[in-house]
Amino acid sequence: MNSRQKPKITVLGIGNTLMGDDGVGAAVVRDLSAEIDEPNVTMIVGETAGMGLVKHFRDSDIVIVVDSIATEAEPGTIFRFNPDEAGVLNLRSNNIHGMGVAYLVTNARLTGANPEVIVFGVQVGDVRPRDSELTPPVATAARRVCQLVLDELHSLNV
Repeated sequence: MNSRQKPKITVLGIGNTLMGDDGVGAAVVRDLSAEIDEPNVTMIVGETAGMGLVKHFRDSDIVIVVDSIATEAEPGTIFRFNPDEAGVLNLRSNNIHGMGVAYLVTNARLTGANPEVIVFGVQVGDVRPRDSELTPPVATAARRVCQLVLDELHSLNV
């Protein structure tokens, strides 16, 4: 990429939409898709695609990931982190997708790719089977994450 080209950016929403709040990443990217029309920005609803998502890390300069996260925080709490800074790459993934962000980044790096990765994680509340329905705190957080991603894209001069 030369200094005049805009970076190739992928916004990737991960999550099982059949498991309630776990689908927050997919919900955010679906909502954002109607608002973003930039040739250098690709919107991907990855849902539970697993290793098939590695290509987006290989083909991008920057990957913005939106996914659910399970911590001790209140449901709907939003986290923004870089996988390296957060130590995520050293953790064993045990998420509902079977292929966490750490594995995707690591596998992309094994192929020689090293995009900048920004993760927005939303603390889940309820991950029982519910077709595409987010709990109220996670739905509120999803709207906030949409704005945070737009702000991030704006800061990247998109």
